[in-house]
Amino acid sequence: MNIRNIKCPSCGIYNVNSDYCSKCHTVLSYKKRREIEYENEQKARLERISIEKTNNPSFFEKYEDHRFLLVRIFVKLLKSIWVVVMAIGMFIAWLITTIAA
Repeated sequence: MNIRNIKCPSCGIYNVNSDYCSKCHTVLSYKKRREIEYENEQKARLERISIEKTNNPSFFEKYEDHRFLLVRIFVKLLKSIWVVVMAIGMFIAWLITTIAA
């Protein structure tokens, strides 16, 4: 068993085999610090993405709830055509890969 004596950078107390200081609860483990930093970066990234999405919506999101019925119908029709074109493209890609294999 490996015993680790870690000195707390904040208060200077030595701690044995712990990730947090027993006195001031400062994070001592580098692994724990990296995990916490990674989680904070993930939260910040998701927050940036959500802000970007609300500030810059796509064409379909922007006009899907338009006040004019004609615009909503046109957007739904355009979206349906786009889905069909993508489905045909995926089928052609699948067909080419199965023939090539």
